[in-house]
Amino acid sequence: MMKGKLFLTHDIGTSGCKSTLFDMKLNPLFQSSESYPIYYPKPGWAEQEPDDFWNAVKTNTQTILNEYSFDSKDIVAIIFTCQMNCTIPIDEKGTPLMRCISWLDTRASELITRKMKGVIKYKGVGVRKILFFKKHTGGGPGKNGKDPISHYIWLKEYEPEIYNKTFKFLSVKDYIIFRCTNNAITSKDLANTAWLKEPVTDEYSEKVLSLTELDIDKLPEIKKSTDIAGKLTPEAAKELNLTPDIPIFVGSGDLTSVAIGSGGIKDKQIIICLGTADWVAAHIPKRKTDIPHYIGTINSAQNNYLYISKQETGAACFNWVVDQVFKDQVDKFKENKSDLYKHLDSIVENAQAGAKNIIFIPWMFGERSPINNSEVRGGFINLSLDHTREDLLRSVYEGIAFNLKWSLDPIEKKLGKCKKVNLVGGAANSDIWCQILADILDRNVDKVKNPNLVGTKGAAIIAMVGLGIINTFSDAIPLIRIEKTFKPNPENKDIYTKLFKEYEKFYKRNKNMFKNLNL
Repeated sequence: MMKGKLFLTHDIGTSGCKSTLFDMKLNPLFQSSESYPIYYPKPGWAEQEPDDFWNAVKTNTQTILNEYSFDSKDIVAIIFTCQMNCTIPIDEKGTPLMRCISWLDTRASELITRKMKGVIKYKGVGVRKILFFKKHTGGGPGKNGKDPISHYIWLKEYEPEIYNKTFKFLSVKDYIIFRCTNNAITSKDLANTAWLKEPVTDEYSEKVLSLTELDIDKLPEIKKSTDIAGKLTPEAAKELNLTPDIPIFVGSGDLTSVAIGSGGIKDKQIIICLGTADWVAAHIPKRKTDIPHYIGTINSAQNNYLYISKQETGAACFNWVVDQVFKDQVDKFKENKSDLYKHLDSIVENAQAGAKNIIFIPWMFGERSPINNSEVRGGFINLSLDHTREDLLRSVYEGIAFNLKWSLDPIEKKLGKCKKVNLVGGAANSDIWCQILADILDRNVDKVKNPNLVGTKGAAIIAMVGLGIINTFSDAIPLIRIEKTFKPNPENKDIYTKLFKEYEKFYKRNKNMFKNLNL
């Protein structure tokens, strides 16, 4: 039986929950994953079952308890991180009143676009509304309707019975925290990206609530990520088979916990996450906003900000293409995903750089940054009869890398050019994808060790700071290791420069087509 301080962390993502047990040196002692579905009941709608999140946490906790011999009394903290910008309305007993509205959901797009109109417009949004939200929240809802404030407004307009019965609107992790503690608490970053929190204080904006006619008593209390949300109740402890009264930390959304776990904790150090969705970010001391590219700052888990460009679909595009085009390989490898991914990587390694001039566009569920447009869609450009599915797969890896470069460029205009990036996310396990990214970005890419666990690692660091085990977040940097550095291959520079120039032009050339096809 192990003695010592342990951290039980849960990363409740879009496709599943990853749970990891860490020791004091941030060594992952044991991990467990549980997947769950996402539902698309109507065009533009994306939903998940809240009970799936809780059941995944329970299953993973039990697996860790069964497979790794330790006493649950050695757990000094439980902390959650989660997919952001989701909405779960609960009643006073904590019962969900509907499925969770996913961050992928665009049902509120038409409504929020209408409400954000003005006499003088910028990209279809009233300038006065843009300035109003920027002043009172530091950002503002996008036209795609994917922000929590848009979910709440939509529910009040089209589902008033659910809205009126709602005790609290909670994010994914906040719902699980409520199940554990009976306390309705949210973190600063999630309140921030709901576009309801004042940019400087930790209070909800009365001005925004007045404009939107939303009720403040339906919103959870805002606390720092390093605060304790409550203690594990006897009822929840029984369900999880854990000791009661374990501290449950407020935690943070996945963007902010991954940013911490990436090791890119110091200011202006570029972090790229290559996951289901992907993003480019850096911590900065003061707020910045790039309205044309929908890049802005959110509260970090530290006492600073995360300047971030978030893109809607990264490796999700890869998964879709593999399921549709490589079904025979999926069937061949069955449940052995690790060997399947290695096989697919070998295909890409043997394919020609530039994929014989195919360009893959990864906007398969709209895009948020550097364009904020729910109508755009993905595709393969410049296909011909002499292309193979191997070329298609290579173009997917490259297209997602082009999309990341498309976001990195405006970030560097604000922060200055970086010499290297820290790379994290599940897809960073692919060495060939890391190399392609280094080639397209034309700079070194440092792959963080265990790149798919950085969310839970970041959560553990938050708990370590909250408990006073380390004094500052920077104290955790020596505990975060770089597994490998990928340097740009100069032989591929010309082909990628040529393709990226065409990639940049594609949106302007085709945005009217997307509008006509996807209204």
